[in-house]
Amino acid sequence: MKILLTIIVLLSSALTYAQILVRGTVVDSQAEPLPGATIVEKDTQNGVISDYNGDFEISVSSEDASLLVSFVGFQTQEVLLSGNKQVSIVMPQDISSLEGVEVTGFMGVIGKARRRTADIQSTPESVTALNAEGLSKAGVTDINSFSTLVPNMKFNTAQAVGINFITVRGIPQVRNGDAPVAFVIDGVTIPDPALLNQELYDLALVEVVKGPQGALYGKNAIGGAINIYTLDPSNTFSNKVRVGYGNGNSRLSQAISSGSILKDKLYFRVSTQYRETDGLLTNDFLDEKVDFRRDINLRAQLRAELSSRTSIVGSYQYFDLDGGAAYYSVNPTGNLFEPGTPGGVLDPNPKEGNNVIVSNILGESDMKNHYSYLKFEHLFENMRFQSISSYNKVKRSTFGDFDFLEFNDFTQNERTSTQTINQEFRFQNLNANAKLSWDFGGFFQNVEEPLYQDGLVTDFDTFDQFNVVAADVVNETRTFAFFGFAEYSLTDKFLVAAGFRYDIDRLTQDDLLFDVNSSRNNNEFQPKVTLSYQSAENILFFANYGKGYRTGGFNPATTDLFDRGFKDETTNNYELGYKTSWWNNRFIFNGSVFYTDYQNQQQYILDLNEFFPGIYNYDESRIIGFEVDSRVRLTKWLDIIANYGYTDAEIIAGGSVGGADGNATDNEQYNGNKTPFVPVSNYNLGLASNVSINDDLIFKAFVNWNNTGKTYWHESNRPEHISDAYNLLDSRFSLGYKNWEFALWGRNLTNTQYYQEFSIGEFFGSPEDVGWRGQPRAFGAELAVKF
Repeated sequence: MKILLTIIVLLSSALTYAQILVRGTVVDSQAEPLPGATIVEKDTQNGVISDYNGDFEISVSSEDASLLVSFVGFQTQEVLLSGNKQVSIVMPQDISSLEGVEVTGFMGVIGKARRRTADIQSTPESVTALNAEGLSKAGVTDINSFSTLVPNMKFNTAQAVGINFITVRGIPQVRNGDAPVAFVIDGVTIPDPALLNQELYDLALVEVVKGPQGALYGKNAIGGAINIYTLDPSNTFSNKVRVGYGNGNSRLSQAISSGSILKDKLYFRVSTQYRETDGLLTNDFLDEKVDFRRDINLRAQLRAELSSRTSIVGSYQYFDLDGGAAYYSVNPTGNLFEPGTPGGVLDPNPKEGNNVIVSNILGESDMKNHYSYLKFEHLFENMRFQSISSYNKVKRSTFGDFDFLEFNDFTQNERTSTQTINQEFRFQNLNANAKLSWDFGGFFQNVEEPLYQDGLVTDFDTFDQFNVVAADVVNETRTFAFFGFAEYSLTDKFLVAAGFRYDIDRLTQDDLLFDVNSSRNNNEFQPKVTLSYQSAENILFFANYGKGYRTGGFNPATTDLFDRGFKDETTNNYELGYKTSWWNNRFIFNGSVFYTDYQNQQQYILDLNEFFPGIYNYDESRIIGFEVDSRVRLTKWLDIIANYGYTDAEIIAGGSVGGADGNATDNEQYNGNKTPFVPVSNYNLGLASNVSINDDLIFKAFVNWNNTGKTYWHESNRPEHISDAYNLLDSRFSLGYKNWEFALWGRNLTNTQYYQEFSIGEFFGSPEDVGWRGQPRAFGAELAVKF
């Protein structure tokens, strides 16, 4: 402890730059934050930019210093501090900017990929980010709608609410496994991947950072990180109400309120949303909609400024999500019981009439979440200290058919929950103009996950039904971690960065079904190194190396298809990238290439012969890919957004797994084949427009064409088990008048049929293939008002 305190004191004293720390917020006349505003101490080169919430911190040379605050389209403000250490700056709009014909370039999107406020164009990482304005314009309401804008990222859902499959740069999520990305809300790591399925609203920033980010975000950030930041409580009262209606009898109501309880001392923000739909997919046997959904969401945040340097933020979120479940499609002409017929073979490319939903049970699922955190922050002269404590509990249940036919043969039932306690301490230098920036700290997490699965099974000799329990376990993971990251500017153009995280994990499983207790310890060092070179003002080259790590675990049993335990995954990832802007920032063109050496890649399978689900490992695989991301401002009113991602994911050594009866499964036969569930490519082409018709009337439009490349659904790579590429068309048009906004939106406007999950029966002991349909055409209208 003495050594740690000594390091802190030395670092703090070594970086002494200025004596006066000033904090503030930059907003427009409607109290909306202005991210990316420039704040400069007058007559100096000392400057910072505001973050996604409009907040900034700057160290100045005198209590009587003046700040110059500027933002494109707004009048520059000069603020005389006069001893004030906390300021709120309201920026009046520059009316001449509405009338002028000069075309301005793209404003930088401000992110926090490396846990510091920075323009993503200057961050040596592959980042896609949207701030509050961008999220609203694109109509982003969840991770799925955001993922259509991100190269080499795909988000799918299947079976029930809370069951997700996210793939980033060729690294997929498997059922019952952890996501390949760290999921972070307001700086707090959320371990349960089910929460990726929640509604996104009242947000300041959504950001995807790709490549292993374990040094910055910890275990399971093997493919990257998703950062979500909510809007901060404001010092000025503001309210917003939104209502909407769409096909499928979908209804939306939303209310947001923020303001100060004690001026400049105590602020609040409360938001709530209710969304419900009857659904769009029909069960032909029951003649009922199956994809119904009801979502109730409440979020409250309280911020107390104890002094100009000390603050406490408390937040609580609750949501209750109910929806359909287990409505898999099957072959409408297959006869499982008549020899010589197609049986349960299903075409992996769905079209009208070649797949049906006919299960005799209307499946149901639900997910409830309680999430809270308490964040304490104190700013020393040149160092920030943060303590973040959080508690998260998720409960999920699923009930539905298991044969997915109109026969009363099998059912499935699952109950699971996750209870997580986090505690993190973090130290970070404050001087934005220092050549050396650093942060380090410690982290503790305890995750408890009980899982119970059973179902009714029919005896085809007597046609009696009996209950079979597939799993009754309690998994617990306890983690201690230490981390550090530093960036050093060798010259004005050349920067080197290095970081690490050391995870100490203890995994246990209490199997109540077989009365077996399993445990193991795992220690993993995750380094990260970056070199970046700013060859010109608007041209950045960078190289990254990082090690990724995703924890393993225990299966309910040993079968011929998997072992009792599955191993931790590790990756060594190498990336070369560039970021450029041209034509007065009207043309942004970024790209990267990457190579990943993948050890013990996890894969899921359901063994129906034993009625157990499980995860197994490939010994080795590798991923090669590239991506480009571009934006062009053709005119003052028209932007083009385009990106493309390509991934070649291949099994190098499949290994051997299982062997409960001495019949191990040899996966070496799949060596050289593509890994399943990974789209070969994806791209999107979007058009965006923002037209100020006059001082009070604004028209906004966003149209996006998204393509998902062919997907292999099994290691065998048989042609009959591959889905072809498909396209989705989304749009949003809005008209704003003063504080009112009316919007029309549409998703999958071409009504394309596609599968989000496809299971081949012959590989897990079933006579039929099944597929999970993506959502058909949806459209609606919304009306919002601010006051």
